Amino acid sequence: MDCVSPILDIFTRLWDCSAAKSSYIRHLEDNLKSLSEKKSQIEDLNEDIKRRVETEEQQQQRKRKKVVEGWLNAVESEIKEVDGILQKGCQEIEKKCLGGCCTRNCYASYKIGKTVTEEISKVTLLRLEGQDFESVYFTYKLPRPPVDGMATEKTVGADSKLDEVWGCIEDQSEQTIGLYGMGGVGKITLLKKPNNKFLDVNHCFDLVIFVAVSKEGNLEKIQEVIRKKLDISDYIWNMKGEYDRAVEILISLRRKKFVLLLDDVWERLDLSKTGVSLSDCQNGSKIVFTTRSEEVCVECLSPEAALDLFRYKVGEDVFNSHPEIPTLAQAVVGECKGLPLALITIARAMSSRRSPREWQYVIDELQRNPSRFAGMGNLVFPILRFSYDNLTDDTLKTCFLYCSLFPEENNIRKDELIDLWIGEGFLSDFRSITTARNQGEYIIGSLKLACLLESGEYSEDFVKMHDVVRDMALWLASNESKILVQRSSDCTNKSADSWREDFRLSLWGSSIEYLPETPCPHLQTLLVRFTVLEIFPHRFFESMGALKVLDLSYNLDLTQLPAEMGALINLRCLNLSNTSIEELPSEIMYLKNLKILLLDGMRHFHLIPARVFSSLLSLKVFSLFSTELIELHRMPPNQTTILDELECLGNQIYEISITLGSASALFKINFSWKLCSCIKRLTIMHNLDSHSIDLRNMMHLETLNIVECSLERVDPTFNGWTNFHNLHHLSIRVCPVIRDLTWIREAPNLQFLSLVNCQALSEIIESAGSSEVAESHNYFAYLMVIDLDSLPSLKRICHGTMPFPSLQNVSVTNCPNLRELPFNFDSAKNSLVSIRGSAEWWEQLQWEDEATKHVFAAKFREL
Repeated sequence: MDCVSPILDIFTRLWDCSAAKSSYIRHLEDNLKSLSEKKSQIEDLNEDIKRRVETEEQQQQRKRKKVVEGWLNAVESEIKEVDGILQKGCQEIEKKCLGGCCTRNCYASYKIGKTVTEEISKVTLLRLEGQDFESVYFTYKLPRPPVDGMATEKTVGADSKLDEVWGCIEDQSEQTIGLYGMGGVGKITLLKKPNNKFLDVNHCFDLVIFVAVSKEGNLEKIQEVIRKKLDISDYIWNMKGEYDRAVEILISLRRKKFVLLLDDVWERLDLSKTGVSLSDCQNGSKIVFTTRSEEVCVECLSPEAALDLFRYKVGEDVFNSHPEIPTLAQAVVGECKGLPLALITIARAMSSRRSPREWQYVIDELQRNPSRFAGMGNLVFPILRFSYDNLTDDTLKTCFLYCSLFPEENNIRKDELIDLWIGEGFLSDFRSITTARNQGEYIIGSLKLACLLESGEYSEDFVKMHDVVRDMALWLASNESKILVQRSSDCTNKSADSWREDFRLSLWGSSIEYLPETPCPHLQTLLVRFTVLEIFPHRFFESMGALKVLDLSYNLDLTQLPAEMGALINLRCLNLSNTSIEELPSEIMYLKNLKILLLDGMRHFHLIPARVFSSLLSLKVFSLFSTELIELHRMPPNQTTILDELECLGNQIYEISITLGSASALFKINFSWKLCSCIKRLTIMHNLDSHSIDLRNMMHLETLNIVECSLERVDPTFNGWTNFHNLHHLSIRVCPVIRDLTWIREAPNLQFLSLVNCQALSEIIESAGSSEVAESHNYFAYLMVIDLDSLPSLKRICHGTMPFPSLQNVSVTNCPNLRELPFNFDSAKNSLVSIRGSAEWWEQLQWEDEATKHVFAAKFREL
């Protein structure tokens, strides 16, 4: 019995093996029939899919997907394979003997039977794959062609103009091309013809976009045409807001060399709002437009384009007539600051000048007195004067001309400018300082709308004048207001003789070491800034009895003032900020009409004679304010005395900006309702004894700096009512134990927040409430800048997310534990410019979701 079991097992295995193989032979006929049926099914499916693919390909420039193309090829190959197998199978069936019951060649029948079974599986699998295509497109949409052809009529007599336009397009130095003319002269043809020419010639552009703008100048319409040309999907587009749509287009266009053709532009368009920026595409991209308004075509040119225009108008023969002239020409072009009208006027005047001495004379004239140069006084300035003449009242005109006292390329602080206007008496009745400042802001806004002032380079707190506009203002002021501005190189005894008849004098320059003794009985305004003066000549101010404004700020070497300043009985504004003056002369107490006294940033200031400030019975604005540490450590010791004297002025004083370094001085302010109500800017410093400060009554506080203090908290509320509605600027530095900044929720109009070196601070707004509370109370609706530096314990700004609708810049340095920002997908959507920090910090940030991370990644700039 022991040997029977193994023998039986061997027999069973042999039977299973032979039975499986014999099934290929036994079921050959049935399998051939099944394979033939499945072949018919796959052929029908193949025809259906092929027909749908061809139909889709004929519509909207679509192309079959590679997976579909592969399937069709596989089916075609498989059908041929099946046809051959079916033929061999039928032949094998016909070879059977014994009435078709027995095969003649078992191995051949087995081989063909196995092949038939395998092909059944292949055909079945292909059919299943084809059926999966039923629910999707068999094709994909091809990208739009780089150029869309446009219907045009035959042109007669316009070949030269068309050649000129095409030449400008091919010219690598031309970026923006304007076609100006009245309606009906064929401007649109001059645009459509070049568009179609791109279809017929080899060119280097990736994309040609044609947009009919129309009178409304709808930027959204322009943006829609561009995004469709870029094949930005509806899904992506509809998820984005206005700002992000512009960014999407900007990023797409950066990778392409494009031509944007704009037909019928009626007014200036800010194409950057659509995402089109040639400055970001330094690859030869072009904008070509037609317009009925010549004003649209006029804009300041880049230095390179300005030189090209100037060179063209001067003529090559003159430009190259002497080796020095190209260099001198660059200096002349620099004085025009890209203004085409000035460039053309001066170029025409120089078109026959071949001597370098003549060119150097012109440069000197443009710098000293541009109105005397041929064409400037009778061509350029009268055109620019149109905006000046259209100002609505004399106050606007006077304030505009006053801005010419500042040198070229100067960024003017708006608050300093308004202080000067107040001192001059330009603004309305001075009963309310707030009203006067509001009027000053209104005037600046009006001058910007008239294109006579521009926004400054640093922030909205600054303005500036285009250099040629300033030259025009000086041209007007020299006759109307007797304004004289002199640089350091012009300030000599001889030039000082002209001061005698001037009303307003401005002296600037680091090489002014002394001032001539010149009687100036009519002088009302004297600005002396950025010189190396140490003292004024004896009796310098003695003959200036009419002086209203004296601005000596930013003279870092100036150490003392002469006693005869007490004779300036009509002085209304005195600015000694950022000088090295150590003490005020006691004679200042005689300035009974002084309304504004500015003593900011005086790093060596230590002595104020008694009863000086209390004697200034007209004083309305007082500032002894500093923010720099080097200045803070040298503040005058008698701060309480200063406050006592200011309090003596009663309701006369309106604004006080001051730095306090003692608990007694802060105590003095807190217990004086008058002083509290006047504080505009406040710096608190030097380890005050108290662990908290009380600012509850400072209802007009706009700027607060807390420096080197052991404070733990600030109390801004009184009986649940906050007085911090006017706080715009908050800076806290070197306060190692401060923990609670939740009180800044009570400053709804905060614009600037800077926190530096506060080791204990772990959260700016504590998480006592829920994230929903934080989101529902938009605590930072007007916040524009967040600056966080050296906050080792900081983990979050607040719990949850907030909209931050005004936020522009975020800077984070040395905050290793700050792992999240209070942003969601929609935060700062249309305002944020940048988030700056280290790459290591950025990588470890945690986000609400990937979409939010992606949105803000585009704003990150590595420090």
